Amino acid sequence: MAKNKQTLDNANEKKGFLKSFKKSTPKLEFYDASAMFIAQFILQYMLQLVMMILAGSILAYKLGVDMTTQAGSDAVQNAFSAFTASTGGIILVTLLNESTMLLSPLCYWKIKSFNVFKGVGFKRKVNGGQIALTLPTAIGLLAGFMPIASIFVYLVNLTGYHYSGANIVVDSFGKLVLFLIFVAAIPAVCEEILHRGIIARGGSRISIFAGIMLSSTIFAFMHGSPMQLVHQFFVGVVCCLAYYMTGSIWISALIHFFNNAITLISGYVIYLITGSTDLAIPWWGMLILCVCGLAILVGSLIALYKISYVKRQKEDNEMDIEPEQEVVYTGKKRFIKTFNNKLAYLFKSPEQAIEEKRQKQDLEEQLKDYSPEKKEVYASLRQDDDVQLKKKNSRGIIFALVVVLVIWIINTIGGYTS
Repeated sequence: MAKNKQTLDNANEKKGFLKSFKKSTPKLEFYDASAMFIAQFILQYMLQLVMMILAGSILAYKLGVDMTTQAGSDAVQNAFSAFTASTGGIILVTLLNESTMLLSPLCYWKIKSFNVFKGVGFKRKVNGGQIALTLPTAIGLLAGFMPIASIFVYLVNLTGYHYSGANIVVDSFGKLVLFLIFVAAIPAVCEEILHRGIIARGGSRISIFAGIMLSSTIFAFMHGSPMQLVHQFFVGVVCCLAYYMTGSIWISALIHFFNNAITLISGYVIYLITGSTDLAIPWWGMLILCVCGLAILVGSLIALYKISYVKRQKEDNEMDIEPEQEVVYTGKKRFIKTFNNKLAYLFKSPEQAIEEKRQKQDLEEQLKDYSPEKKEVYASLRQDDDVQLKKKNSRGIIFALVVVLVIWIINTIGGYTS
């Protein structure tokens, strides 16, 4: 009992001491992002359950069947499957799912009184070169990784997996327009806000590389099917790279949109020419497509990095920001450290750099009035805070990955039993 009281007194003393320093604006950590992602997942499945119950009741009434009987239940299930495969059903389910990606951060903002959207990158300035490179980046992404994803899908099908998701068939211009809005544009914006603006930004507090891997892995498994696992992972990687290079959520959203839109438009063109949505491409054609696509993708990303770097240096000069000294890393992880350092520089806006410099100067000014002993105490308390933060972020990583993997495994098992 005495030990618990002493621990509580020490904690209160620590908080009191740290309160003597000016508070900076709270920064999004990965455990924040993890909480929002898990809440989004729960909210999404709750809304889907409500929709299934309401739709089931309406369909049972229209069909005039009793859902308590096997025949009535089968009739309603078949009607519901037909509805979700229809144009209206696809749009409704998409809107329902995508809305949760905004509702979850909004709820977190309300509960924590912490504007999690500040810093997403809505207002980060971009130039024409960055915007122009989004299309070739998306083309290279699709062409480069579609053959790899197709091979993976082929191998999964050999195991007896049955994909029960919505098969979007674009067989009219009207459908194409609707799908470009509701299946390409809206998901691109909503998913980028959550997975890049929240999850990747939170992951960047650990490291840029960690942010890319966490955001891309969660994004891939979030789709809930082995059929989308490979391509969606690389979509996440490319969108993360673009997001970190430009600091703008709109650049990654544009790449995501073009990825979706090109798929829909090419499907419509193939349907007009062949009357079918399937197009058989020989192995050598897939190889050429892969090589050319990867070359376009790498070239586009290199160009995007160079344009973003020149743009950031120009902004630094205009705002009289002293250039950061380049750090030369050595050792086994020097490439990853250099990679993290270069993208972290681009991801941070000039305004953020100025604000962080001001906060550092304010802290140094405050510490001048403290004795060496108190300075050591402050450094020790900050170190303890860093340890606690690492533990929170580690738990956030575990919880987020466990949740998304469990749901993915359940959905995958369903594909073998259906």
